[in-house]
Amino acid sequence: MSRRSTAVRITLALLGVVPGIVIALGSFDLDPYLRMVIFGLAIWCAATMLGWAAETAEMDITGALAMALLAIVAILPEYAVDVILAFNAGTDPSFEALASANMNGATRLLIGLALPLVVLAGLASKRRRRRRLSEGGANGSAADAAATSPPQTPAGAGHQASGADGPPPRPRPAMVRVLGSTLEIPKAHYNTMFFLVIVAGMGALAPLTGQVSALLGAPLLVVFAVFLWHASRGEVEEPELVGVSAALGGLPKKRRRTVVILFFLIAAATIFVGAEPFVHSLIESGHALGINEALLIQWLAPLASEAPEFIIALTLASRGKAPAAVGILLTSMVNQWSCLVGSLPFAFRLGGGSWSLPLDSRQVEEFLLTGSVTAVAVALLLSRRIPAWGAYFMLAVFVAEFALPDEHARLVLAAVNAVAAVALVIANARYIRPLFKQPFLRE
Repeated sequence: MSRRSTAVRITLALLGVVPGIVIALGSFDLDPYLRMVIFGLAIWCAATMLGWAAETAEMDITGALAMALLAIVAILPEYAVDVILAFNAGTDPSFEALASANMNGATRLLIGLALPLVVLAGLASKRRRRRRLSEGGANGSAADAAATSPPQTPAGAGHQASGADGPPPRPRPAMVRVLGSTLEIPKAHYNTMFFLVIVAGMGALAPLTGQVSALLGAPLLVVFAVFLWHASRGEVEEPELVGVSAALGGLPKKRRRTVVILFFLIAAATIFVGAEPFVHSLIESGHALGINEALLIQWLAPLASEAPEFIIALTLASRGKAPAAVGILLTSMVNQWSCLVGSLPFAFRLGGGSWSLPLDSRQVEEFLLTGSVTAVAVALLLSRRIPAWGAYFMLAVFVAEFALPDEHARLVLAAVNAVAAVALVIANARYIRPLFKQPFLRE
């Protein structure tokens, strides 16, 4: 990326946050739709700046911790939205049903949309790379061809191994080859998956008890702290930065750190002053348009905050770095289930409520569906080979949520996911022990 292009993108991001800060600090009487757009844009730009800053920070801290911090700052916008909703629910019961909606929507966007797209983009990049290698081998020298060809078998052995006297093997149909292709991820991802299994399993207590209590929230926050500590034990590695982050990474150390800190401060200030008016503008717009405000909170707000992370992950995947992109999304899932869910009862208490945030019947169903989607993702990743058909399955379930809006459809989809997860766990049972063993191994 050229210096001019980098400067343009940074300037646009800075200009995007200015209207939100000005309107939040001033007393402007604006239409709720316009406020929703202005604050949504400000939060999107703030999340983008947070992503750039967190990626660039990888040059100074461990790769695993940088990935964790990137995921943390990426959830700051929806974290602010959820905390505000839970805080307001302490005095206004109408906010109780909205408090967990953003978390459920954001998590299902990560798993049902971002993860499958990253996998498919990674597989497409893998096919393009193989095609280039194949074409290069066909046009290369005889020496190159000899170097890349398989070793020769002894005379006579080839007939036995390949069955030269018999018919040649039938090529698999193109559709079967595509659906059967897999994306490999490193074993190090087991560390994050281990914590994801723990926090998602703990989070399953929320729909079973019909509430998110402090007795659940406190252990989730403790696990989150342990997760960060575990991630910080790795070694600092040279990161593979792209786009604006790559340009910032090329700056001298002192200037780079100054820019990173400024980006963090500007983005944090934008989220701090803009999150609450954004929430209220969403609710007011929903009432004015006759749209259920829970849908806006659950889907539109996470789209504004998660889009930069999606872009980062898809960019990495399309450039042949899909395993790193999957790692970012996995870490975000851990943060959603631990930090986000764990903070809800405490925000509710600070707002004047009890130590337990109650869940209505719809939010119980939403939690069940989110938990089942998480279970499918973990089960698919268990073998460290994500098949293309698994990505399409998760996409299909995600689309079905909108095609089947009936409240009972959420329970049906959760049941479908549960059956799929159990089947995948049984098929990949031999990988369960390595998953729970990996975090305790010394590198």
